[in-house]
Amino acid sequence: MHWTTAKLIALERAEGFLAHGWTLPSQVAFAEQVKSLRREIPPSLLATYDQLKAGQKEPLVGVSQNKCGGCHSVLSPAALARLSKEYEISQCEQCGRLLYLTGGHDLTAHASSFPSKLRVRHE
Repeated sequence: MHWTTAKLIALERAEGFLAHGWTLPSQVAFAEQVKSLRREIPPSLLATYDQLKAGQKEPLVGVSQNKCGGCHSVLSPAALARLSKEYEISQCEQCGRLLYLTGGHDLTAHASSFPSKLRVRHE
């Protein structure tokens, strides 16, 4: 899994916890985590994420059995190949959600060697 995707997943979870009104100590911790993660995610990707989040309940979904976890469309072989690339984050060709591969992927494998600029593949 791409290191930025892992950060987006953490951001989405922390924002979800805040939205569900966790107790005060947790709110402070989650608010700090959200701020920190937003600083670490490239601005262009964060803008895409925020735009998707404004229009969809789940802007970031996993891919399982070659299907988008949001709209459940079968992904093309090209889309699946893009997901396996080290420095690329992909979007569903049907619903536009940001995608990540589920299960068994090392979240930290490339954290120390990430590029300064990432791009989001718009289909």
